[in-house]
Amino acid sequence: MPVTRVLLTEPALAPMAGQLAARLPADVEVVHLASFDDDELRRLGADATIVVNFRRPIDAAVLAMLPKLRFIQLAGIGTNTVDRAAAAEAGVIVAYNPGVNAVGTAEHTIMLMLALIKRMPASERQTRSGLFAPGDVIAAGIDDLAGATVGIVGMGSIGRAVAERLQPFEVHLVYRSRHPVPEVESRYGARQLSLDELLAASDIVSLHVPLTPETQHIVGRPQLALMMPGSYLVNAGRGGLVDEVALRAAILDGHLAGAALDVLEQENEGTNPFADLANVIVTPHVGGGSRASMAAIIDRCAANIRRFLAGEPVHDLVVD
Repeated sequence: MPVTRVLLTEPALAPMAGQLAARLPADVEVVHLASFDDDELRRLGADATIVVNFRRPIDAAVLAMLPKLRFIQLAGIGTNTVDRAAAAEAGVIVAYNPGVNAVGTAEHTIMLMLALIKRMPASERQTRSGLFAPGDVIAAGIDDLAGATVGIVGMGSIGRAVAERLQPFEVHLVYRSRHPVPEVESRYGARQLSLDELLAASDIVSLHVPLTPETQHIVGRPQLALMMPGSYLVNAGRGGLVDEVALRAAILDGHLAGAALDVLEQENEGTNPFADLANVIVTPHVGGGSRASMAAIIDRCAANIRRFLAGEPVHDLVVD
């Protein structure tokens, strides 16, 4: 009979339950939530020692529903979902998965850039409806990546993967990072700028920083005003990086030509605030969800859970 329960805290993680269980000892039970309902969390979480989390906020109230919890393994690179002070108070350690989805997210970012500037959704909708009027799409404005200045905010594993994959497109790279990244500058000819300088210089701005109190709404009304008229914003980082009300206004008044977002501040059904805007692309936080990325996530989560169960130090602890 299982003696340890691992709880997957949201429906999006359900597909990994069987694969995760197959990588863990036989006396470990893996269960998953079918909804974000608190009653289900209390019922299945009452005996959970370990949780694997993706987007669900875990604060003191949630921790109180998980009385036996001792370890939170985050599926991805984001750590903002967990109130770390509350977790420490409850005696719960937290680990994450840095770099595990860098390739998938970088490729998704490039796809968003191209789909946005090439007006791909509008083109596809037109032909799906039975029309074939390329002049209408072209008249709306189609841009090229070649020769464009792309500003990357954040030069961690994902930012670097984006920079690498932009090279064949012959773009001009600028970036903003807390520290200079000499290898990116020498290899790709990138220039480090302040955030304000980057926003003013870029045809496309791409966000790849974690969500922290310092980066909350790092792109708000003042920053959007600095961006070049007709430029584009891409966010495959975290929804909270962008003030969505300000972004919507900047697109409606024509200052920005469009935006492509894999993340939103509220990622629930019926909460897309840009659904009525043809020049905004929104995908449902799938940038790191390639088959290869998911296999790596499951492998690393399982390995860390095994370490925890064996009383060994877990890898990639989240520390302040």
